[in-house]
Amino acid sequence: MPDTIVNIVRNLEYTLEAFRSAEIEDTRIFPIYAEYLVALRLEQLGFEAEVVNKKSYDILLNKKTRVEVKTGKYEEGGAAASFRKGDQIKDGKFEYCVFVTYDRLRTKEILVFRREELEEVALKPRLNVARYPNNCCLLLKFASLHDYLDWLGGREELDIEVKLHKHPEEFLDRWDKIKE
Repeated sequence: MPDTIVNIVRNLEYTLEAFRSAEIEDTRIFPIYAEYLVALRLEQLGFEAEVVNKKSYDILLNKKTRVEVKTGKYEEGGAAASFRKGDQIKDGKFEYCVFVTYDRLRTKEILVFRREELEEVALKPRLNVARYPNNCCLLLKFASLHDYLDWLGGREELDIEVKLHKHPEEFLDRWDKIKE
């Protein structure tokens, strides 16, 4: 399976490059690419990673540990991972979440979370921040804490987002958080 994942990632990278070259911002391919990219990284770390695309998680590690992959395109200075109404988090549908941000169909950051770190996202829906009421449980990522607070403009900040912006090193490429 690892060779298959390598080939899929490589071919999706060629596809993304073709879109960039044609100056097409098709955002449907990137989430698929991100799932296989995350699976590849996990395989390289010694896990058996299977992309399963279940409703509540995307990757199954060693046939038992569930990983959700979220993507967020940088727009208006920030990227968002939507957890819809937060049920995935509240109901423990995954153990880990990997949030892949991107800009111009290029990976910008890979942020790794334990599900418990995201509980606040599910418990504090933000209708005043979300574009759509059924996508009110959001995790926001900006280039800096200043940009994040500026964009919120006095709306409620989440402790996990403040921590993410103050201490990005606790999340950025933190594959070591993922354990069986």
